[in-house]
Amino acid sequence: MIRTLWILTKIAVLVAAGWWVAHWAMNNPGTVQISWLGYDIEAHVGLVLLAGFVVILAALVVYRIWLALVSLPMMWGKKRADKRRDRGMRALVLGLSAVAAGDARVAGYQASRMRKFLPKDGGLPHLLEAQAARLQGNDLVARAHFDALMRDKDTAFLGVRGLMQDAMDHADVDAALVLARKAQDMHPKQKWILRTVFGLEVQKHDWATAEKTLKSAERVGAFTPEEAQSNRLALLMAQADQDLRAGLQAQALHHLRDAIQISAAFVPAAVRLARLCIDLQKKREAARIIERAWRANPHPDLIPLWDALAPENKASDAMVRMRWYERLVALRPDHAESQLAAARAALEGGLWGEVRQYLVMAETLHPSPRIYRLWARLEEKTGHPETAKRMLEKAADAPADPVWTCRQTGRIYERWAPIAEPHGTFNTIVWDYPDARKNLLSDGSILHMQADPLLSAPMRSLGGR
Repeated sequence: MIRTLWILTKIAVLVAAGWWVAHWAMNNPGTVQISWLGYDIEAHVGLVLLAGFVVILAALVVYRIWLALVSLPMMWGKKRADKRRDRGMRALVLGLSAVAAGDARVAGYQASRMRKFLPKDGGLPHLLEAQAARLQGNDLVARAHFDALMRDKDTAFLGVRGLMQDAMDHADVDAALVLARKAQDMHPKQKWILRTVFGLEVQKHDWATAEKTLKSAERVGAFTPEEAQSNRLALLMAQADQDLRAGLQAQALHHLRDAIQISAAFVPAAVRLARLCIDLQKKREAARIIERAWRANPHPDLIPLWDALAPENKASDAMVRMRWYERLVALRPDHAESQLAAARAALEGGLWGEVRQYLVMAETLHPSPRIYRLWARLEEKTGHPETAKRMLEKAADAPADPVWTCRQTGRIYERWAPIAEPHGTFNTIVWDYPDARKNLLSDGSILHMQADPLLSAPMRSLGGR
């Protein structure tokens, strides 16, 4: 549209100029005489002006024709270059489509065509050739192309990402972490990059640095507040375990106390901290920790520690021991674990009436196999084998109790740990109901971790997770 207007404008100017010349000649009559090389020419002034105007137009036309002839090779070359670039870009599209489909042969063919049509393009051909080489299993060639991408400031990030992925595919955590941090420097607020850096630091067991990365990731929304809190608790637990293995009890205390300050309901932190306090002869603090955790989240893992803090289990002390467990009931009378803990203490003290009372309340709150098995023990002790048998049948039919299980694999564990072995995932063990289809290993057995030294070792010693 603009080009058309420009042409019309030029035509209008020419017409106006011609009209002005004609009008001027009519209002100013006269002749022009020219004597040159023995010739005498006399013409009307208007005719002379018109001839001059025609000569100028002819000169312009000749100039445009000459300019077009001179630029013809350049235009032809540009047209060919555009055509080659179009073919190269088409090869890129087809090549990337082949990469996405996993077709190594087609990807390699299109990469060679793209290099043929775009020989001077340093970025896109390298990207396609690198991806094609990866599909073909030629890692050395792929790395060379990714290195070439890194040398170009416009494609440097593509090179970094490609090399980082290659390092991760080959389980080279050190190299992957270096490249991931370089990617973070380029794009410090990219969520997936921060999550990747955090995951690699966790694999390196660099807990302190991972905690700093977690804060940055949380600020940009890479983790939800709930995810960030859960990961922070797992990091603190991992640091505490590391400190305990190194014999740094004071540092372990610091990390575990930080953990229960974040969440009193996080039972693994309460269990480890209470165990450590017992070992350090801080029994009152251990009792307060367990009571606080029980109030927030009654859990069977707390019972062995509460039992360790109880008065000695002598026949004459049965009521004293019973009152000790009634403290847990008073903290959470609405939870079946409280009633079950008191029932177990009553059974050990031979208080049959109290056992029945607590078991009835526990069954009302939440029936479970453990309740019915404890009830079967009571019936056996009181001489009712038939009733005990019925209770065991109820235990078999009752809903399963929750267990420590990996939410990714469904494996069952005897205890919580920050790293789920043997697959090595971070912070995936949760207290949940088991999935029978996931819990079974190839031989039909259930995976159990080794006993936790913090939970099974004598009170006087501490070591490991």
